[in-house]
Amino acid sequence: MKRNPFFFILASVLLLILGCATLSETGERYRASEQAIEDGQLYFAFVHLKAILRDDPKSPYAPKAAFALGEYYFNNTDYYNAIAKLSDYIRLYPKDKGVIFAKLLIYKALTTVKKEEDMGEQEAALIKEIRKELFSQPLFLIFYDKKFPRSYKSLFDNSYLVYDYVDKIKVFRNDKIFLELSP
Repeated sequence: MKRNPFFFILASVLLLILGCATLSETGERYRASEQAIEDGQLYFAFVHLKAILRDDPKSPYAPKAAFALGEYYFNNTDYYNAIAKLSDYIRLYPKDKGVIFAKLLIYKALTTVKKEEDMGEQEAALIKEIRKELFSQPLFLIFYDKKFPRSYKSLFDNSYLVYDYVDKIKVFRNDKIFLELSP
């Protein structure tokens, strides 16, 4: 059975075109979310970001969109959904540069709702895991690694910055103290 090379070329071109259309649609949604944020229409940005993750979770825009969704919930004091979305982000994009900052947002959400001594077993285990990660090795090794910078700029235009002292870690969000941790 002889195969027609024209068929394979046509099929390849069609797949390429369809792939580019998907990528450009995701890119358009991402740009629309950026514009909505700039215009102060945060809910519309939220809708676009959810669509990116639903329709194209492997796109280059997906990690930033996933972090932004968790941050959106955090900003609106919906800590339950913030923790869920930030945990999904960490699970889906473990090597993304915002992962450590997502963990810090989770830590802040958990400790805002309850004191550490009043937490349930699952919450306490999560807090312990985050603290262990931060204090088990010098922080500069976590943040100065090429994959994990000391700062992060989110899609919602929040700037995160971490300072490591001998006896504590200070996290700033938009140049204001956000979180302070001691071992």
